[in-house]
Formats: sequence, C-alpha cells, structure tokens
Amino acid sequence: MNRKIVLPIVAPLISLAFFSCRSTRITRATFPSDSTAPVTRPDSAVNGKAAAEAMEIRDKVKANRITYESFTADVKMDFEDDRGKKGNNLGVNIRMQYDSAIWVRIGGPLNVEGARILITRDSIKVTNKLDGTVMLRSTSEGQELMKLNMSLTELQDLIVGNPVFLGDSVGLVVRTQSIVSFVSKMQDLVSQFNVFADDYSVQQVKLTDADGSRPVPRVVELTYGDFRTTDGRKLAFQRKIYVEEKNVMKVALDFRKMEFNKPVSFPFPIPASYTRQ
Repeated sequence: MNRKIVLPIVAPLISLAFFSCRSTRITRATFPSDSTAPVTRPDSAVNGKAAAEAMEIRDKVKANRITYESFTADVKMDFEDDRGKKGNNLGVNIRMQYDSAIWVRIGGPLNVEGARILITRDSIKVTNKLDGTVMLRSTSEGQELMKLNMSLTELQDLIVGNPVFLGDSVGLVVRTQSIVSFVSKMQDLVSQFNVFADDYSVQQVKLTDADGSRPVPRVVELTYGDFRTTDGRKLAFQRKIYVEEKNVMKVALDFRKMEFNKPVSFPFPIPASYTRQ
C-alpha cells in the first residue's frame, strides 16, 4: 500500500488499495438521479424572489447538520479503479472526536489488519502492517500530497454524512416533486446538489473545478442512500463515491453500525522495526 494510493483516499476515505480480493463491480449512480420534469426553473438572472428562495434552500440544507461529540462506525467497503485494483468486503472501523481526531482501522479477509490511520488537526499518520512501514506527515504536507484542501472538521463532516462543499452562493434552482437541485459556487469548486424535496436531506453532490484550469478535469460524485433514524438523527447508511481525474475510482460504503457520543480512544502503536516513508 504505497503513499500514492493511500493518501488521496485516506482523507475522504475514497480509496484504500492493499488487498487483491475476489472480483467486484460497483455501479456508478446516475447523476442527476431524478428525471422528473421540473415544475419550476427560476431565471438565471438574480432577482429578489430567486435570491430569497436560494437562501431558504441553503439554510434548510444546513439545518440537517448532525451535531455530536464523538462518532464510531463499522463499515464494509468495496472499491475498484480503471487500472485493475479492486477490493471487496474490506472492514473499516472509524472513531472520531469532533474537531480533534479521526482514527481508522482497515481490515481485509479474516479481519486481518492492513492499515491504521490517525488524522489530527496538525498531523496525518499511516501504518501499513503488510509491508511494515509508517508514514508521518504534517497536515499541510498531507493536503499537498492529496491535492485536497479540507480541514479536519470538513473531513469529519464528509464521513458522518453532513452537507459538504456547500457555500453561501446558491443558484440555478430546479424543483421536481421529489428532488430540489441547485448549484453552489465556492472559490475553487462548483457543487451541484440534489436534495429531497420533503426535508432537504442531501441525496447527491457533484463536484467540479471552478476555473477549468486543470489539464485533466476533476469530477467527484457523492451519492447517499438507505436512510435510517439512529439516536434521533437521519443517517445515510449507504454511500457511493465516484472520482474521475487521470483515473477513475469507484467506492461503495455500507455502514453496518453508527453510534454517537460514546467514549473513544485512538490506539496507534508504531513498532520500532517499521520503516519510515
């Protein structure tokens, strides 16, 4: 499991490629997922009514934010890319303390541990038990290697299922009976959202670069499903992630259990024999 594979995915848990498992095929979710003809489509020109509607939508989406002190989850993960790397039924254990730490353990067949990850506000650590290596990086170095500028809390939001990449600018609103679609522009990203019309929970997000200056355009799609209520919180127990840049990566996450505000610890032993990368 080398650095170039682990780091781009450790942050958003988008990729982890260290086991060669039996064949798996992950279907990319269609975007947008709702083909019902829109019942309203505001003009692109900004006017008072459209602006008020846009802000109302933004506020309703943000009102669904999940708050917590600690979070734990057991996840089954499948992934595949267009270079033949794939994994099936990987076991992922996640522990988080809000605004403090993210701890991840990844196990393969027979629950044999393959890697352990600890992300804090100032560091990223990864141990690879398969080849006896450890990687220690500052957060700034990790962000540069991952080409992804996300804070610890933003990464935690992504993991727990909170709305991410939602800026103050909202426009191009399209309503159907079941879905509300809109675009949110940030400094470096353009985010297209699909949210459910009844409660504004996020169903899909599509991210593209704002300036189009990359030699190879980057596209990320997040899809949420199998919503259940746990501890009074509406949670998506199934997630699909599609990443396309120079290569294509598809990930399916099946959350088996999620718990909030339980005591958590972050064991991270580093054997003296491990080689630093």
